[in-house]
Amino acid sequence: MSLAFAAVLIIVGIVGAVALSIGIPAVIGMMLYDVFKTPRVISEDAGDASFRIAVERGVARAFVILGGAFWSVAGFAALYSFRETGATEALLAASIPLVACAVTIIIGWYYERFTAALLLMGSFAVIAWGVIYQFEAGVWAIMTLALIGPALTASVLFWLARRDQEAYERVTALRPDLAFVFAARSSLSN
Repeated sequence: MSLAFAAVLIIVGIVGAVALSIGIPAVIGMMLYDVFKTPRVISEDAGDASFRIAVERGVARAFVILGGAFWSVAGFAALYSFRETGATEALLAASIPLVACAVTIIIGWYYERFTAALLLMGSFAVIAWGVIYQFEAGVWAIMTLALIGPALTASVLFWLARRDQEAYERVTALRPDLAFVFAARSSLSN
């Protein structure tokens, strides 16, 4: 390995560690701030608000589904190809991320804040796992791009969708005369 390549790996590792050590507490701080600050009121058009909520939920669910599919395929391929195990063991290993994905989607359908916290804790667990087992720079890159980043993004999107949904419900409760208009707009967009 050349000295320049080794230096780049060390610098990328240090910058990545600093970014994670600053970014994760910042995400937690933003979530805690959102919980304790004054309630948000949606002032824009209700149709746009409901569309934004649907997009936030949809993108968060897409991250979870695509992540489960990626890790299932990766688990199957790793066990079937590299360890030369049978298809049964490889399929069993591939089913674990799919089950975790399904559980996350089911819980996230009704309890978005809990799912956001669950995804955040999962990201912490992956970081702790990497620190304990001393991941190499390439493994850190894969885990950051394919697990930590999407999980944190889905966590924030689930959180924002719940917050915006509560604000949307607050607006329609404060102005019940407009609730019919909001409902009619929502049914027209479906």
